[in-house]
Amino acid sequence: MKYNVKKSMRKFLIATVVILGLFISTSGGTAAIGLTIELDPKEPTPQSTVFFTVTIPDSETVSNVHLIVKECKEGDICFTDSFNESMTEKDVDTFEVGITLKHDTATYIEYRVVYLNNDVWEESDLEKLDLKIEPNNGNSNDGNDDTNGTSGFEFLPFLAAIAIGILLFGRKR
Repeated sequence: MKYNVKKSMRKFLIATVVILGLFISTSGGTAAIGLTIELDPKEPTPQSTVFFTVTIPDSETVSNVHLIVKECKEGDICFTDSFNESMTEKDVDTFEVGITLKHDTATYIEYRVVYLNNDVWEESDLEKLDLKIEPNNGNSNDGNDDTNGTSGFEFLPFLAAIAIGILLFGRKR
């Protein structure tokens, strides 16, 4: 049996490029300059007041920061009266605004930040957050909810990388 180093190296490089491409394509950020959005409370309820804090690194060239929020319900139906609120500068690189949600039937919100950076409008990715729905009997969630807000699809790139590795490096008999 003859061992071909050139062929093995080629397979290794192809597998490396495929695996890196999978991991890079699944990693997401909110914006090109690395802004972060924090909510208080982290799990808002329908018709509650939510404070949004946005941190934009090196924001000396940033002006006119706006928060756009839509309230939506099951079936991907969003209410037409969305929020477009101007954010005020709280500290250096930090902007803040509070909004009171309007609809008691909303089950989630979609939000994004739009800002003027060097005379160019930029925006963050659209974020979706499920609202915490209180049970009708007035009791709050007892903490037995075993979901953590992830769909499980984060595992797919790992499985795809393993399958590609088996295909590329599997022995033929």
